[in-house]
Order: sequence, then structure tokens, then C-alpha cells
Amino acid sequence: MHALRIGTAVPQEMSRRPPKDGPTRAATRDRGISDVVPRYYQVYSVLQQRIRAGVWPPEGPMPTEEAFAAEFGVSRVTIRRALDMLEQEQLVVRQQGRGTFAAPPPADGAPMNFGGLLESVADAEQRTKVHVLSFGRVVLPDDTARLLECPLRSVGLRIERVRSDPGGPFSYTKCYLREPEAALVTRQALGNRTVLSMLVAAGVPAAAAEQRISATLADVDVARLLKIEVSAPLIRLTRIVRNPDGRPIELIQGLYRPDRYEYRVKLSRDRGGEAPQWMLKQ
Repeated sequence: MHALRIGTAVPQEMSRRPPKDGPTRAATRDRGISDVVPRYYQVYSVLQQRIRAGVWPPEGPMPTEEAFAAEFGVSRVTIRRALDMLEQEQLVVRQQGRGTFAAPPPADGAPMNFGGLLESVADAEQRTKVHVLSFGRVVLPDDTARLLECPLRSVGLRIERVRSDPGGPFSYTKCYLREPEAALVTRQALGNRTVLSMLVAAGVPAAAAEQRISATLADVDVARLLKIEVSAPLIRLTRIVRNPDGRPIELIQGLYRPDRYEYRVKLSRDRGGEAPQWMLKQ
């Protein structure tokens, strides 16, 4: 049985010391996430996904530390650290003399889904709580002003929050509003609500949105807020919401834990034309 090795093998000719002036820009640019994320966290991520998928039934023990070490090509110390994280999240139960058992989360503990806009607002407000980190007027960063299509150096509202469910924090978001929408949102009235729901309640229609999704690594501050390791992988989402005239009314920049969040859309098969395509289902 071949070992599933975490990380990237380095050819012998590449293992020499880098020049005195350090690695080349190309080498730095080509480093993958597997070169940065600690191996124990990589193992933890794989195991927690398997547990949530029900790979190991609760009544039977999971493979031994030795078996996992052989599968992932890492030491038992690395496996123990990954299992410690799973135990802290109550995803495994260790029984002396019997082994380690999977303890999948309850059915109502499914990952949060923000695939829609207004469709997911009620779900977010009912199942989660927020902690406000900052709320106030700021000079919009240049890239933010461009995305909101307002003049550079414009003043707008920035809301920085961490959202949690019963399992702990899962998202860190920065929301920017331009005028006149910024004047409609107050800290006291916002509470646990999403900003979009408050805008809609104030009579601001949301007609369309653009979303960009990518991956990134947690820095020290975000890792502390989301209770994860530094350099842990995160989903990065940028969403621009527009009114019926096409003018941006809200910009959200969010970082989400991939083990606690999922992005879901519905697609339908469009058979029109010569080449059928998958289309977003309304």
C-alpha cells in the first residue's frame, strides 16, 4: 500500500542551500499551501472531513496512530497533535485500551451555507451570533472605493465582525457601505442581523450580486479570532451587492473556516444552443 504523503517531495538537486541572497522570487512564488500549512494541520483537515462524511461509524474504532502515520507519511507525534485538535472539537473520543472513536456532530450542526443572499439571511441570524470588532466611519481604501464605484478618499462605514455558531467562530468579515446606505445602519439597530437584511428592511432593494471565491492562509490576528492555527487554510469571499440601477450598495470581504462553512449553489442544465451548459438555477 502506497503512503499518502503530506507535502511536496524535493528533488536531490533542489535540496542544496539557496544562494546567500535567499531564494529566488520564482521559488517563493511557487510555494504551495502544503509548503506553508503545518503537517499536523493538514492531517487534521483530512481527518475531520472524513469524520464529518461518516467514514468511520461511531461504534467502531478508527485506524491506529501507526496506521495513520503510515498513510500520511508523518510521525506519530504529528498524528497525535492532529487527534488532539479533533478531540478539542469533540469530533473524536479516545478510550484507553480501546482506541479512538469518531463522534460526528449532530445533524443540526451542518456547515453554514451562504450560497444565496436573502435566502440565507434568516438562517444566519437564527443560528449564529456576532461579535463586533469595529464599527465606524473611515476613509475607504482605494481598492474598496473602486469596488463600490465611488470617488477615491470617500468616507464610508466599515463594520468588522466575527460570526459564530454553537461550535465556535467560523467567519471574519469586513463590510463597507458608501453613502447614502451608510447613514441607514446604526450599531445598536444592527445587533445580530446581517447588514443586507437591515438595508432591505430600510427600503434599499438588492437586485444582484457578484461573488469571488478564492483561498488564503490565516495570519496571526485572524487565527486568534477564529481559534485556528496560523497559516491554516481559509476560504476568501468578496461580495458586491447592487441595487436595481446597478449601483453597489454593499461590499463584504470575508474569511471563512473551510471545516465550518460551505458554499452551495444550484445548477440546471441548459440544453439550448449547440453546446448545452450548466446554468445557475433561479
